[in-house]
Amino acid sequence: MFFAPPSATYSSEDDKQPIQELFNDRTMSNYVKVAALADIPAGGSKLVEVNRIRVALFNLDGAIHAIEDVCTHDGGPLVEGTIVDGCQVQCPRHGARFDIRTGAALSFPAFEPTNTYAVQVRDGDIWIEEPR
Repeated sequence: MFFAPPSATYSSEDDKQPIQELFNDRTMSNYVKVAALADIPAGGSKLVEVNRIRVALFNLDGAIHAIEDVCTHDGGPLVEGTIVDGCQVQCPRHGARFDIRTGAALSFPAFEPTNTYAVQVRDGDIWIEEPR
């Protein structure tokens, strides 16, 4: 890891961005831009793929959530499910429900949660924590 000496002020003469600001922006380092906010209307969903992992994005009244697009019961596509009770998605195959905010399995036949990914919205773009 590189540490700038206390006397360092700018990363270069051309960009004039203080070095400290470069290090403070670590929060975006493991995030990837996946969609525009305008692509997902309130109550809508969108499928994206990052590192060969399918991720379902949901817009719950303006709050964007990202979960792995897999029903843990049999691998069904959650992005194709119905949003119920305001914050749950029902798998289109066998009806298992998952909390879109936490990934928790809420009903049988699923009992294992699906993965969730942190989301940030910046300048009209949706960024998610990079799935691994």
